[in-house]
Amino acid sequence: MGQTGFYGWKLLAALWVVMFIIIGFPAYGSPVINAAMLGALHLDRKTVGSVYSTYMLMSGLPGPLVALSVRRYGVRITLLAGSALVIAGALFMSLVTRTGAQAIVGAGVLVGTGVVTGAAIGSQACLARWFVRRRALVLSILYSGGAIGGLAAPWVLVRLIRATGGNWRAGWWLVAALASGVALLVALVVREHPADLGQHPDGAAPEGGGGAARRRPLAWVSTTEWQSREALGTWSFWVLLLSFTGGSAGYTLFLGQGLLHLKDLGHSSEQAALAVVILAGSGLIAKAILAVVGDRFDPRYLWGIFTLVFGLGLVLVVDARTMALLVAFAVCIGIGFGGGMVCMMTVLSNYYGVPAFATLSGVAIALNTTLSATTPIIAGWMYDRGLGYAASFYFTAAWCFVAGLMLLLMRRPSPDARPAV
Repeated sequence: MGQTGFYGWKLLAALWVVMFIIIGFPAYGSPVINAAMLGALHLDRKTVGSVYSTYMLMSGLPGPLVALSVRRYGVRITLLAGSALVIAGALFMSLVTRTGAQAIVGAGVLVGTGVVTGAAIGSQACLARWFVRRRALVLSILYSGGAIGGLAAPWVLVRLIRATGGNWRAGWWLVAALASGVALLVALVVREHPADLGQHPDGAAPEGGGGAARRRPLAWVSTTEWQSREALGTWSFWVLLLSFTGGSAGYTLFLGQGLLHLKDLGHSSEQAALAVVILAGSGLIAKAILAVVGDRFDPRYLWGIFTLVFGLGLVLVVDARTMALLVAFAVCIGIGFGGGMVCMMTVLSNYYGVPAFATLSGVAIALNTTLSATTPIIAGWMYDRGLGYAASFYFTAAWCFVAGLMLLLMRRPSPDARPAV
């Protein structure tokens, strides 16, 4: 059956819904569920931090395997497998979990693995095939799905748990139902390549007949298709990765322990949930900025600014006793991480090309989450020994300040200087 119009936009809409549910609810909603679970199962804070740290670890560590799955089995099969794992993890939490160890298996291992398999890696690799000149715009829109999901998830879940008499398991029943809907959507809508429908990237006609393909190439978008091994041998890739890791470590720290920290400062559960909502909503501001200007100049410079703003947010959260400070730190963290995540993926695809992108993003997510997943555990361990949270937030803030400056000062990788492999 023939297609009318460029199918890439329909694909973007479907994958936006995937991100809204598979990223939005586990990443932003599970801290709300975990806070309710803490009291019901009589867990300590180190254990609760371990649940979220395991989730973060497993939502990134299998990244290279997910990239391999995308190349070997395709985006659709990979995303379907991810949805199935999220459903299995949510049902495990709803039906089985009675201890902290079981929560680590269900919410950490199963749901985390489902998220990395069923969301960003496959979705962005697919869209990178369909869009070239509008890549920053498209990836910004894609990642806004997770941010808007994060905007909705805390409010939906906190009200659901309250309406069910404090039953935190009801939240996981909802996640299972939503992930089932995502699986159906993926099966019906996802297409791997423009050529599958007789189309071309950006909707251009072949041989440059559509106008977009005839335009002068963007200076920061590589016309050389790097091999993944070549890219891994450049120092610039590791600068990008370490910068990404600083922001992710701070973000994981806040989501894993930040709501408990805010309650220690005197905020209510609703106010703590509001901080997550503001954080998620503020991420949309950064994505809007990137969508408007990210295809006009190298988005790495925006990423450096976002990272500096994120560091400021981590400083402000330490003593955020007033609502004004709560809003301020949430806005800074949301803008910083919301923009940094999309910039990372856009810069990788721009600098190293589409063939290497799935592998590089998989490696970046795997190493990044492995390192950053330790922060809630360490922070919880320090808190349980009377040391509080301040040192953890300040250390991560310093990391982000250094990373932001490095991003602003580094040079783009040159194809002429590719390492021998």
